[in-house]
Amino acid sequence: MVRALVVDDESIIAEDFADQLNGRQGWHASYICDALAVIDILSKDQCDVCFLDIEMPEQSGIALGQQIKEQFPQIIIVFATAYAEHAASAYRLPAADYLVKPISRELLSEACDRVEERLENSSAMEGLDDNNLGSDTIVVKSVGRTDYVKIPEIIMGQAAGNYVRLVCNGKEYLHRCSFSELINQITPMGFMQCHRSFFVNTIKVQSFVRNMNDGDELVLEGDLRVPVSQSHRKSVDQILAHP
Repeated sequence: MVRALVVDDESIIAEDFADQLNGRQGWHASYICDALAVIDILSKDQCDVCFLDIEMPEQSGIALGQQIKEQFPQIIIVFATAYAEHAASAYRLPAADYLVKPISRELLSEACDRVEERLENSSAMEGLDDNNLGSDTIVVKSVGRTDYVKIPEIIMGQAAGNYVRLVCNGKEYLHRCSFSELINQITPMGFMQCHRSFFVNTIKVQSFVRNMNDGDELVLEGDLRVPVSQSHRKSVDQILAHP
């Protein structure tokens, strides 16, 4: 199933676009006319491809596309606009495709073919990665890129919607997974949860700072600071006292 989101400030166009995508076998599309609500929707619902208009009153489609690629790098971006002069800016994201309105059914079908091909290639690479790597490696996939993150090199992790932000030495990754499931997987490898949205590698902890006003926090390697919630304070104390 290919999950698509159409973003266009003109509701008639957006609805028609989504209907055409829903008429394609194996596709499920929805639409939204408020560009400012897109990031919130993507953080809650799974999506494979976003079809973005460019000239929108709330936010430029180019700017929105940049936000999407920063926060959800695996989502494929396709621009659909009446303004061909935006093509150069759009491809710098990079975007997978650029469609100029009015879009014929034939051109839309070809664009969908290219999206499906990208998704199939990503799935094939995912299967290859998972079958050949050890249990100490996390495979982080995004469009056109696969990163292999060694678990012992992770300094901290932070829940980010349907993703977990992983921080290593000078690098960050957005890994699509359940925060709780990842915690269960890596706890035996020396990690601990210190907050409902954070976990840390215990060997990367340099100090435990208790602040009456601002709340407790852990200082990690690289001067990273992570909050410690009241509900996790006791277990953090115990783990750090008996590493």
